[in-house]
This record gives sequence, C-alpha cells and structure tokens, in this order.
Amino acid sequence: MKQAVENINKALKQSNKNLEFSVDDDTKKVLVKLVDTETGDVIREFPTEEALAITRSIDQFQRGLLLRQQA
Repeated sequence: MKQAVENINKALKQSNKNLEFSVDDDTKKVLVKLVDTETGDVIREFPTEEALAITRSIDQFQRGLLLRQQA
C-alpha cells in the first residue's frame, strides 16, 4: 500500500497535478480535488459539486421535517 501511494505521488509530481483534501462544512464529507498546479484549475472533484448539492438539499429537507414535527 505504501509503495502504491509513493507511485501515485511520483506520477502526480511529474504531471503537474496535485490532490487537495478538505471537508465540506455543510455535509461533513471529505472532498478530494485533482488540481492542475500550473493553472490552478480543478480537473476533477470527488464527490462532484452536484452530489454535494443534492446531499445539502436532503439535509435541509430533513431538518425542515424535524422542525415541523417538534412544533
């Protein structure tokens, strides 16, 4: 496993790409972005922005139902 990670890191360095990890504030999901280091452009993002938007909408809907049930 360690060798695989080293190989990935080496390949990323050679291709001018970088992986960025973060946590979405609303959903608390881990985000991974593949970024072009020369331009700063996001090449790919996991989960996608669309998937995060759906998750946020579901969370808001569930909170709304909970508030109505408590009222």
